[in-house]
Amino acid sequence: MVVHVDVVVVGAGLSGIGAASILKRDCPDKTFLILESRDAVGGTWDLFRYPGVRSDSDMSTLGYSFRPWRDSRALADGDAIREYITSTVADEGLEPAIRLNHRVVSASWSSADSLWTLTVVRTPPGAEFTQSDHQGETVTITCSFLQVCSGYYRYDQGYTPKLPGLESFSGRVVHPQNWPADLDYAGSRVVVIGSGATAVTLVPSMAERAEHVTMLQRSPTYIASVSSVDRLADRLRGRIPERLAYALVRAKNIGFSQLTYQFARRRPEAMKGILRKAAAQRLPANFAIDPHLTPTYEPWDQRLCAIPDGDLFSAIRRGKAEIVTGRIDQITPYGIDLADGGHVDADVIVTATGLSLLYLGGMRLVVDGRDVDVSKTLAYKGMMLAGVPNMSMTIGYTNASWTLKADLVAHYVARLLRFMDRHGYSSVTPRADSAVVAGQLTPLIDLAAGYVRRSIRSLPKQGERAPWRLHQNYVRDFVLLRTGRVTDSVRFGFAGERTPPGLERSGEGDRRVLLDRPGMATVEVDGRRIRYRVTGSGPAVLLLHGIGQSLDDWNEQHELLSARHTVYSLDLPGFAYSERLTGRATLKRLAAVLPAFLDSVGVTHAIPVVGNSLGGAVAMQFAAENADRVSALVLVDSAGFGSEVTLALRLLTVPLLGEVLALPRLGTARAAVRAVFADAKHATDARIARGFRLSQRQGHSRTTLDIARDLGTLRGIKAPWRQALLSQIAAHDRPVLLVWGTRDRILPSSHLAAARAALPQAQVTVFADAGHMPQIESAEEFASTLERFLAAV
Repeated sequence: MVVHVDVVVVGAGLSGIGAASILKRDCPDKTFLILESRDAVGGTWDLFRYPGVRSDSDMSTLGYSFRPWRDSRALADGDAIREYITSTVADEGLEPAIRLNHRVVSASWSSADSLWTLTVVRTPPGAEFTQSDHQGETVTITCSFLQVCSGYYRYDQGYTPKLPGLESFSGRVVHPQNWPADLDYAGSRVVVIGSGATAVTLVPSMAERAEHVTMLQRSPTYIASVSSVDRLADRLRGRIPERLAYALVRAKNIGFSQLTYQFARRRPEAMKGILRKAAAQRLPANFAIDPHLTPTYEPWDQRLCAIPDGDLFSAIRRGKAEIVTGRIDQITPYGIDLADGGHVDADVIVTATGLSLLYLGGMRLVVDGRDVDVSKTLAYKGMMLAGVPNMSMTIGYTNASWTLKADLVAHYVARLLRFMDRHGYSSVTPRADSAVVAGQLTPLIDLAAGYVRRSIRSLPKQGERAPWRLHQNYVRDFVLLRTGRVTDSVRFGFAGERTPPGLERSGEGDRRVLLDRPGMATVEVDGRRIRYRVTGSGPAVLLLHGIGQSLDDWNEQHELLSARHTVYSLDLPGFAYSERLTGRATLKRLAAVLPAFLDSVGVTHAIPVVGNSLGGAVAMQFAAENADRVSALVLVDSAGFGSEVTLALRLLTVPLLGEVLALPRLGTARAAVRAVFADAKHATDARIARGFRLSQRQGHSRTTLDIARDLGTLRGIKAPWRQALLSQIAAHDRPVLLVWGTRDRILPSSHLAAARAALPQAQVTVFADAGHMPQIESAEEFASTLERFLAAV
């Protein structure tokens, strides 16, 4: 069974749970699932279990904007953060939406359906999914929007460089990402290889039990001691409302982090001096700041490591830890030989050597049958990909708390979804113009860290300016993502619309032509572009649509009739994607185009003409003026017989009021589509969106008003043109078939009685369970009826 939801959130870590919470709060009508490949929520904070694992960002900014952090610790340990996430799941009521042990291995987008189809593998409990492990039970899930919150690194393995002689080591070798629960290092000599955030966290924590811990680094990193408590938060706690206090502390810490980052980037030498002086004050007098704490790069070229209350420096001062800077020559059974001739004894080696990058969780991404090479795409606002519809990704900051960016992305997605719902759109695709693509491109993650450099070629790119570039600046991103327009550099689409490359003609407004089904094309008739469709082979038949409609009303009949007929349909001039005639549109002017149209497509002999609603009146007008071109008439719930008509069409005839009513509104489009069907199931989102899309075209709306006023008044359909036209049709002996839906609310069954009276020789077929468009509601029966009639003509 295929499960469908509005939104799928991939990942149940800090980002995914936050995204789902914001989605539920901001878009309460949306259905969603959270797919997590592991057997617990928490993501990074459930995966990493090494000693001392903690945040290196303050919890007022690493925490969610909607959920205050209540612990007194500003830098929290992994257990506390995991508890914060699981409590959020419970309080936000997310548990029913979470599917653990569900790994998304591929996501395929269909523009025709405006739908993602996800191939999901059920993963074994208690084990990390590997990239080659696709053998489990497969589940298919579809969604309208895909929100990827899976981070950017592999969970099944970290990065370990080639270390000569490692296999000869007699002790334990562990990677922090796969920390063994049975590792007892009490009284052991431990060497931690690395100099990043994980290493500086491990060393002081392990020093509490180990005999001695050595941090062996090839090159140093910048390290800053920060307070483990937030004094402002402590002072405000209990004195003012909790949410206000949280907001103030959060704003203060955001501002402070932005100021220190900008200071470091603009005055790197001054920042080096501050860090050097602060370290020297906490370290032994004989500690060699050079070379152990003097990187060759500038501050924030790589992420700055924060240590709470200088715990690393304290461990060094107590003699429980040390830093050694040098290159590894060889791992020996009992330690590590260095290239400079030194040696470090070891009973346990911890390879804190970094992450292995894995973008989008390693899932295969396909758009309309074509694989997406992520490395060749451009990132839009740092959260979507050019050319990939209805998908967001969450990549946090490298110079601030991850959650700050995740929060912005989640709120933007919710705002985007609400905008699409208001306007009837079902897809949104970022589009980079040629100037952006031709400009200077840089990696999405602009950080000199080793794990980024190793995989930089696999990352999306970003352009030179917004919205194709972000600047690692929360304030600027807040303006762009929380208050900026959602319409910049994107293309919105509608349900049922598929626009393969080269099929959507260039141009703006009413110059844009959609050719999204087999056999669609355009032809110039009397200097005007006409969109039409031709399918099948055999005797020709022409299908005409009603007022405010398009040739799409005949899609089902194209499929059913094409085996025995060459089926033609067109957008009448001014409607849908055919150009409008100069001046006012009238019934006679619409019909007058048909001879030239048929000539242009090579149909010069008499053919049957089928018309629905207004199309029936056009067909009769065409037959009256071109008797030799029409061999038979099929009038389907046709205008031209009675005066009664739905109020919506009568109101269009009133000056000014009609113009107001013709303004594009999703609610109006929804009501119009529902009115033509007896069974509401045919009023699909795709048809409603298509009607709304057409109402946005000025020529289409103007032509609808012209025809409504040409044929009717506020009191109903005018009698003079009907009487004159019917007398001409009745005078000819060509075969006529009258088709009606008994539940037609547009042109009710009284019109059928009038049609029978006006054309007593006509054949009649009634569809008891159909409304105004039996060719859709009773498509197969309609096609069979039409086939029998045409065969006898």
